[in-house]
Order: sequence, then C-alpha cells, then structure tokens
Amino acid sequence: MNGGTGVTAQREPLVDVIRGIAVAGVVLGHWLVTAIVAGPTGFTVDSPLRWSPGLAPVSWLLQTLGLFFVAGGYAAATSLAAARARGVAAPRWWLRRLRPLVGAVLVVAACWAAGLAVLALRGLPQQTVSTVAQLLVSPLWFVLVHLALLALTPVACSLDRRLGLAAPALLVGVVALVDLAVGTGVAPAALGWVNLLAAWWASWQFGVGLRRVRGRTLPALLLAGGAGLGALLVGLGYPASAVGVTGAARSNLFPPSLAAVALAAAQVGAVLLAGPRLARLAASGPGGAVLRWVNRRALPVFLLHQTALVSVTLLAGVLGALPGLHQPPTGAGWVLARLAWLPVFAALLAGLLRLFQPRSRRVSPETSQMVAS
Repeated sequence: MNGGTGVTAQREPLVDVIRGIAVAGVVLGHWLVTAIVAGPTGFTVDSPLRWSPGLAPVSWLLQTLGLFFVAGGYAAATSLAAARARGVAAPRWWLRRLRPLVGAVLVVAACWAAGLAVLALRGLPQQTVSTVAQLLVSPLWFVLVHLALLALTPVACSLDRRLGLAAPALLVGVVALVDLAVGTGVAPAALGWVNLLAAWWASWQFGVGLRRVRGRTLPALLLAGGAGLGALLVGLGYPASAVGVTGAARSNLFPPSLAAVALAAAQVGAVLLAGPRLARLAASGPGGAVLRWVNRRALPVFLLHQTALVSVTLLAGVLGALPGLHQPPTGAGWVLARLAWLPVFAALLAGLLRLFQPRSRRVSPETSQMVAS
C-alpha cells in the first residue's frame, strides 16, 4: 500500500485479490484436509492433520475465513451505501441479498437430498449417507453467519463512523474475554459459541472500515501482532492447527477462538502489504482473467466444491480403496496421492459450475463473494 492513498473505490481490485486468495484457501483446504476413508460399515471422515501434526502450518495458509469476512464487510458496506443513495431502506437491501443466496443453497441441497435418497434405496451404507450429508451440510454454518452479518451491516457502518478502526478491536476484546471466561471455567463451554458471531464480526467490521487503512504501518502491525499472538496462544495450549482435527478435544474454529482471530489479523496484514502489487499483477493478462472468473463465481464455487470432492470419492469407490481417496491419511504417501487427485476435483467442479451457470448468473456481485470452511 502506498502511504496516504488509503483504500478507495478505485482500489476495489485489492478486495478482489483478498477474495480470490480466500476462495483458493477454502477450496484447497477442504480438498487437502478432508479424507473420506473406506471402512467395514461405509465411509467415515478423517484428517491428515491427525496423523501428521507437523503439517499444521499448512492450515495457517489455507484457513482463510478472516479474509472472506473482510471482503464481505467491504462489499456489504459499499452495496448498502449505494442502496441508501438510491433510497432503498436497509431491510429491503438485506432481503435482496437474501433471496439469491437462499435460492442457490436450496437448489444444491435439493439435488443432494434427492441423490442421497436414491443411493440409499440402492444400498448405499447408512454410514456413508451420514458422512456425505455431514460433509455437505456442515460448511453451511457460514451462510447463517454471513446473513447475520449482512443484517448487522447498518450497525457495523454506524460503529465505523463513531469508532473507526477501534470498532473491530473492541470485537476482538469480546472474543478474548469469552475465551478467558470459558478457559478458566468461570463460564460454561457453551458461552464459547458467542464467538461464532463475534470473531467473524471483527473481520467484517475491519472490512467495513477498510477505506480508513493508509500506509504500511497498520498492515505491518497486523501481520506481526497476529503472528505473535498466535504463537503465544499455541504456547499456552491452543491447538496448533487452524482447522478442526478429527478426534481432537478442541478446535480453533468450532467455535472460533482468539487464535482464529489472530490468524485472520496476520493474513489480512500480509495481504494488505502485498496486495497492491498483487492487484497490479492481476489487473491484466491471465491473472486478471482468473481473478475475475473466481470473483464472479465465488458463491457457486463455495456451494459446489465439496460436491466435487464427494462425487469423485463415491464414483471412484467402485474401483476399490484408492490411494489419496479412500485410504487412511497416515503419511506423506497419502498427501502426494491426494495432490494428484486435485486436477480431477477441479475438472468436475468446472463441469458442475457450467451445469449451474444459469443460476449463478442471477447471483448478485455482493452475494457471490460468499464462501466458507
């Protein structure tokens, strides 16, 4: 970022870069850490992070929810301001964002419900049906949080006008207090779910105030402070992995912890430091075309990338337990085999996007930035 330039309407390509990085992180994250293992009663879910904890740093790069919510806050604040300028009230604006999102989710959910029902009737094991349903449904928590934050965008804009960038800092304080209360036993563990909204609201709030960011000082502080706080929290007993690990007693994501917020701060700082250069590189040529393609299809990619993973795994299952797909993720061999499957997942995802293209075209630019882990 150039000193004194700030984040203005002319710098929206930077937000597209943030969103593009976030999309890549979510898709690759799910495709790399989700192992669907064949067993005597059907498929179950496992994670290579359980068998190879040394891979935890990879999750720091691929868990990009903070970037998504920053981009979401920026897009929502910009869209709301434009709507208000046209005389559209905030509730009506929210409903316009709601309809295409819910429609897209219902179409994908209906297709999978029908497909699983047919497969179950044809003898698909109940364990496999349950595993597939879990994989397809669990990421949709993001939809609910996103819709809640969209509804709270008028409040976020008001907080930004009154407090500026102190507003997201206050929300980080809420996350820290909840973690402390739950961790010390002062409050029940259920209170931790308050952070499902508070943690991601902090990123959303930062996105609302992104235009206030000037120079390189704040991004550098976010990178150093987030990385330092994350290291401290891991030393204090927080999980090293940024995502949930099969069989682990604790997760940094469900509910999100202060470590998840620290990671988001570090990632945002790093991208803001490198963002202008990335935006220039992506402004034209193949990089720009890919970035525009991803941003136009962020919502369909989010809704369908797990479908690609699950479909390839089920279809290939007729050939037996294949490396990188159905075998336990117990070592480097599984990781290398899984990397070889990524082009297959990507090819099927591209086909699914073409199939759902008529609906994806009806998704608004503000809504299409939606994605999650």
